[in-house]
Amino acid sequence: MKTSVIFFAMTLTAVVAFGQEQKLNEIKVTAPIFQSEIFYSANDFLEHAFEFPAKSKKAGLQGTEVVQFTVTTDGQITDFKVLNSVSPEIGQEVIRILEVTNGKWAPGTVEGKPVAMKKEVSVVFKNNPATNFVELANKHLQKGNQALFIKDQPEKALKHFNRGINFLPNEKTLLAVRGLCKYKLGDETGANHDWDRLKILAKRNNEFPELEELADKFQGSPGYKVMKKKIASQD
Repeated sequence: MKTSVIFFAMTLTAVVAFGQEQKLNEIKVTAPIFQSEIFYSANDFLEHAFEFPAKSKKAGLQGTEVVQFTVTTDGQITDFKVLNSVSPEIGQEVIRILEVTNGKWAPGTVEGKPVAMKKEVSVVFKNNPATNFVELANKHLQKGNQALFIKDQPEKALKHFNRGINFLPNEKTLLAVRGLCKYKLGDETGANHDWDRLKILAKRNNEFPELEELADKFQGSPGYKVMKKKIASQD
């Protein structure tokens, strides 16, 4: 079955402000811009150039690949990091295409001065265009919650949380509860990684009050106090 590939819009992850042009505390921030006489955007270029890895296509893999990179002050791109992986081959292919855009970026600016800024691209892979990733992620969230909080089976719960995040890597509830699951399994580094991601998403959308409300839903759970302290800090 043919796999559909959907490229999400690039998202700016600078700490000061987010969006094409916004103001925060009177600081003017603009995002890096992909420059091309042929393609309207970097997403258009990615869609045109992407070649589905044969191994991943044959395996019928589905999910959302998220790749982060930095646009430097001279328009170069560097520091590639796969934040969510559908497969190593897909991650390598996305990075390969992004590397072709090296030097084709106008850097982001703060108060008119070029600064290095992080960017992300999300690529959705579906075996069937009608597949609903939200429904799939919610099913795994429910099964994971049952395994973690009712049956006390954190190993089984983690598998479900991982599958849910494979579909929706920026879903905050999944990230929060997976962090709690990792913490219970003794993986504090992994737990902090998920909670750090929550903070990045909260900064991007100015959602710190909502994030603390989310944390409070897990009050009394092992790791709750650690998570609450972690995400309460807006540094």
